Order: sequence, then C-alpha cells, then structure tokens
Amino acid sequence: MVKQDKKSTHILFSDDDTDDALLFTQAADLITSPILLSFAEDGEQLMRYLSKEMLPDMIFLDLNMPVKNGIECLSEIRSDKKLDWLPVIVYTTSDNSRDIDTCFELKANLYVVKPTSFESIIKTLKKILTIDFKKQSPPSKENFLLQNA
Repeated sequence: MVKQDKKSTHILFSDDDTDDALLFTQAADLITSPILLSFAEDGEQLMRYLSKEMLPDMIFLDLNMPVKNGIECLSEIRSDKKLDWLPVIVYTTSDNSRDIDTCFELKANLYVVKPTSFESIIKTLKKILTIDFKKQSPPSKENFLLQNA
C-alpha cells in the first residue's frame, strides 16, 4: 500500500465502531495515494496518542465515543498550541445541526456525515485527500459540511 517514492498521508482514525474502522481501512487500501492508518477507539486514547506518538497529517474524528466524546477532543486539540494546526475531519453519523454548528465554532476543518455505501466512503476519502489543509483557509460555513461524494 505504501509506495517508496511518495510520502504517505498519516491518518489517525478515532472511532469506537470497529465496523466503521474496518470499512475505512478497506477503502484506504483501494486508494492509489499511499496512506498510513493509526487508530484510537475512544477520546482518551486519541489524546494519549497525540501526546506520545508521531503526529498524524490529519485526524478523522467521530463525535459519539466513550470515555471522552469527539467534541471534547476537538476542543482540547484546538486549545493546545502543539496540536491546534492539525486538520480535524469530523466523521460521524450525526447530521444534527447543533453538532455541525459546534464543530464549526471549534474550528474543525470539515464535517462529514458518514457515507452509507462503501463506494461513497472511497469517493469521500479521495476527495478529502485532495485538499491541502496547510494552504486552505478556514472553511466558510457553506463549505464546512462535506456531502456524500
């Protein structure tokens, strides 16, 4: 999966749903861009990972996790000077406007309602990987919610 001539994109996937993690892994395996995946099963594990491991290029963050939820994690990430630059893609089943607004206010980079088909997961991941988060200014409210690709 990882090619030697190209730097791989390191994604930290934080979600307690093992089925979603498996589908995401399978989708990543089918994409031609080299991807290195790391996993956290709850918010506490995510924050421990970010304090001890090599930082990822981006985080896919579920909101509904045990121990510490995604909104708590996003708030901690954005208030930590060592982490506040990290692109955070909220990747959740929630399409609740209050959740979307809260994540926008906390400066998540994108909000994605989990796609319902495997093909849509692949398309969504491909689309996200084309975004250069280092050069992109914060999204406008209109561009914050990424609809199923």
